[in-house]
Amino acid sequence: MGRSKIVGALPRMPLQVLRYAISISEHGSTLSAAQDVNLTSSALSRQISQLEHELGLKLFERHSRGMRPTSAGEVFIDAARQVLRRMDRLAADLDDVHNLKRGKISIFASEAVVPDYIMPVITDMAHAHPNIKVDLVIASGRQAEKAVVEERADIAVVFNARSHLELQIVAERRTKLVAVVAQDHFLATQDVLSSEDLRSGICIALPPPTYATRVTFDSLFAPEQRVEPHLTVNSIAALKDYARSGAGVAIIPEFATLGRNIDPELTLLQLENSEAAGTRVCLCRHAGRQLSAAAAHMLDELEKRFPN
Repeated sequence: MGRSKIVGALPRMPLQVLRYAISISEHGSTLSAAQDVNLTSSALSRQISQLEHELGLKLFERHSRGMRPTSAGEVFIDAARQVLRRMDRLAADLDDVHNLKRGKISIFASEAVVPDYIMPVITDMAHAHPNIKVDLVIASGRQAEKAVVEERADIAVVFNARSHLELQIVAERRTKLVAVVAQDHFLATQDVLSSEDLRSGICIALPPPTYATRVTFDSLFAPEQRVEPHLTVNSIAALKDYARSGAGVAIIPEFATLGRNIDPELTLLQLENSEAAGTRVCLCRHAGRQLSAAAAHMLDELEKRFPN
């Protein structure tokens, strides 16, 4: 019989039939094997005959004392044992994943939300579920959104997420911009920085022009009055370092000052009219993709802890 018939029959073969063939080879007859697989002897015999017909191969030799595998039967039974072992392993692995005993999560996020929002959730999960691995990628908002849409990321936390059919915003909140300065900076005694303060020649550090924070900050000024920063850097940590050094004022999202890692060396100042030009922090996932148990648990924890 041609190979094409065998190849065509294998994908349609129920796993239970593999167990039947293995049981017959171990017991030496359908009579003894039937008790093992909870079938009658005649029903088991029909199942094996049907299998041989579909494969176009004789798997067992019948004789007066029972049945024994042919050469093809021995190859088949050896492979059947391997398949069933792998399926048992697969079942155990899937059970581990379902019960959060293992898994992998991919998160793309803007740097501003990582220290005080995302990292506490990750570290808590490390204690509760140490075998769940997390890939955390610091990315721009557009990079993070693209990673979710292309299913390279399970979760994204970004500023000003764009509307997209395949991007679901699970939670969001508006956040205004704030200024941070060193505690001994001459502006530290002010509660609010005005537009005049910001255009008075003081040194200012800002994110790059394409970042949501920078776009929002620039919108506070007429085009001809926009502030030229002393430092442009795509790192919240670097912006805070700049302010902490006393060199000048750093502009960051208020979201980056929330949580349990508030820096005692920095003073937070409000920006005049910043309420009118806030940004949106968005917790996102793919709109049509079913998340793994681990990723779904992480998303649930992030949603629970999403600042109001």
